[in-house]
Amino acid sequence: MNLKSWTKTIFMVYRHLPKIINSIDKVFSARALNGGVMSGSACAYNDVYNLTYNLINLSERKKALINLKILADYAIKGIDKNLAKIIILRYMDGYCIKDLANHFSISERTTYRRIDEALRQASFVLNQNGYNQEKIENSLEKEKWLFDLCSENCKDDVVKLDDCYLNKIINNYKKLSLAN
Repeated sequence: MNLKSWTKTIFMVYRHLPKIINSIDKVFSARALNGGVMSGSACAYNDVYNLTYNLINLSERKKALINLKILADYAIKGIDKNLAKIIILRYMDGYCIKDLANHFSISERTTYRRIDEALRQASFVLNQNGYNQEKIENSLEKEKWLFDLCSENCKDDVVKLDDCYLNKIINNYKKLSLAN
C-alpha cells in the first residue's frame, strides 16, 4: 500500500465516518452504563480494569477515525479547487465515472486522469505536512478494516461501502467493547 492508496481510502470512508463514529459512541455509552450489570461468566470481563481498558480502547479508535476526517478536509483544501470538486463528487458523494464525465463535460478517460492527479496532489499535501504512509498506518494500526479497504483500493478504482459492510464494521466495535 502506498500513500496515494491511503489518500483514496480516506476519501472513500469520509462520508461513512459519522455513522461509524456515532455507533462507537452508542457502544461506548451502553458499555459504560451497563458495565456492572452482567452476572455469571461475564463478570470476569466486567471488572473495573477490563471495563476501563475497553472504553479507553474505543475512545482511541474513535479519535483515529475523527482524525481521518480532519486529514481528508485538510487534503481537499490543499489541492486545486477543480480537482477537489472531482474528489468530493467521486469519493465522498459516490458519483460514478460516467456521471462525473457528464457533470464536467469531459471524457471518461480525462475524468480518470483528473482523479489520479487529484489523488496525487492530495497525497503530496499530506506528505508535505508529515502524514506519510508510515504515520497514517501507525495511527490506524487497530483499524484492520481500513487496511483491508486500502488493499482493495489498489486493485479497483473504488470499493463499495454498502450498509452490510458498514454493519460488519460496527458489529466488530461492539465485539471489541466486550473483549479484553
